[in-house]
Amino acid sequence: MRQSPTATAAEIKISFAGGEAEAAFDALELDRDEGRARVIHFWDRPKKAAGAGVSLPLLDRGLILRLRRDEEGPDSKRKADLTVKLRPCPPLPGEWQEEREEEDWEFRAEEDRAGPAFTPVLSASLEADRKFAAALEAEAGGLDGTLIDPQLELLEAAGTAVDDLDGLTALGPVHAVKWKQDWDGLPGSVAIEEWTTGDGLRFLEVSVRADLGEAAGAQDRLGEALEERGLTLPQTGETKTRTVLTALARDLKP
Repeated sequence: MRQSPTATAAEIKISFAGGEAEAAFDALELDRDEGRARVIHFWDRPKKAAGAGVSLPLLDRGLILRLRRDEEGPDSKRKADLTVKLRPCPPLPGEWQEEREEEDWEFRAEEDRAGPAFTPVLSASLEADRKFAAALEAEAGGLDGTLIDPQLELLEAAGTAVDDLDGLTALGPVHAVKWKQDWDGLPGSVAIEEWTTGDGLRFLEVSVRADLGEAAGAQDRLGEALEERGLTLPQTGETKTRTVLTALARDLKP
């Protein structure tokens, strides 16, 4: 029997873009040397349309394939992970209706709540540890051999055959820096992540995870905490993944 996975938690996000991201960076007194620097790539099958239009078939179906690795450098931990994300998540077979975890991978279902509307969207993701060298190799080409068996099984359960992954294009790099801070009145750690691209896109996302029963209070408190730090909350919600992937796809050579 297929049904939606059970979400027990929500990730609450508020994103700042462009000049607002710069203002948020300064207001939160962030230092890139104190954050974790990573490089991110995505995979899709972009098609250019008339004018500046671009279609992203996998993203349009709610499928995100994301590879992250530490930025190379003297402080690099040389860690990498590959995530298959379904957002919104379709009904799945029984074995995918609860969270699962093994030594080198984790399957999690939760609600994504992005401000300012904070509309709940069910998201499911399977994140797997990967070898740093394998990540570098994948960035230069396709995902052949990079996805682990449970990820392929999840994709098949969601209606994506292995053959549908042939001929994908790597979209990147996105340069990311992530910080974790403890803020009064909020559960767990507050995650702050900056994304930048070579063509000048910039996002700063502030997020926190909370149990579903505490999510409404946590999203109110997150907004209040940002305002206490001198920030004006965005009036529109930028979907940074779609915006960034679209820009990267437009920059591809014919």
